[in-house]
Amino acid sequence: MNKLDMRMIHSIINGEVPGARKTLIFLFAAIIMWIIGLIYSSNVARMEQVYRFQQGRLITLNELAVQYRQLLGERSERIRTAAADLIPVFSQIVEEAGLRDRLQQISPGTRGISVQMERLYAEDLVKLLNGLNKYGIRIIQSELRALPFQDKRLFSFSVTLEVEN
Repeated sequence: MNKLDMRMIHSIINGEVPGARKTLIFLFAAIIMWIIGLIYSSNVARMEQVYRFQQGRLITLNELAVQYRQLLGERSERIRTAAADLIPVFSQIVEEAGLRDRLQQISPGTRGISVQMERLYAEDLVKLLNGLNKYGIRIIQSELRALPFQDKRLFSFSVTLEVEN
């Protein structure tokens, strides 16, 4: 740039040219607004992409849930249990799950039976709950304690059971 251009720029910045300062402010404001618009539009595009991704995951999860419900409907026919047969049926569930040695206490109560089991792995607990569901036995009250054991957890399970109506 030569001296003439530098003098002209200084005169514009110093406000010696009429309307030049307003023009510069307008130009800087326009550039700032343009940058803000670019940032906003890129954020909107990213959010739309995340939304489409999450929507796809939700659709997949919904399809899996429908398939799981259909599988449960086909596999599990509920067996009705009489209130008088609650202790023998529970004993059968425990025996089928291979948890006889983990059963600490079983006793009749006013609203059903009280059961206490210890040293259950998560898989054992799931087997037990599936068996209860299969025979139409519901949990009235429960207490579940997790105890650390090596790299896993063992559960202590106290529950009051009754027959579903």
